[in-house]
Amino acid sequence: MDKNQRAVMLRESWPLLFAPDPPRPLKVGIMKDLIADAARREIDFPGVEIGKALKRYTRTIPYQLALVRESQRYGIDGEPDGVVTDEQRAMALNWLNNNPNYPQAVAPSEQP
Repeated sequence: MDKNQRAVMLRESWPLLFAPDPPRPLKVGIMKDLIADAARREIDFPGVEIGKALKRYTRTIPYQLALVRESQRYGIDGEPDGVVTDEQRAMALNWLNNNPNYPQAVAPSEQP
């Protein structure tokens, strides 16, 4: 399965969580939920592939911006499930500020 197929599988299998644009912060521990749900629903999406898809999804500028801007995290059903902590927000800011593909630095004072 290639990276594009994995992205399609995420969106098609869990549209309430992965279809919104821009991305929303995912619940901490979402991978376990997705693997269990895929098994329960007999979706042919092995855990290792879900892990690769999540890694690619979360290591993007739009996702990291969501961590900076949003206060809620979202679960498998697309509903709020947890919060983005100050430490997680700071890590996302650091990631953005050190990413050469991100055109502008985001200072903590500029957080929405």
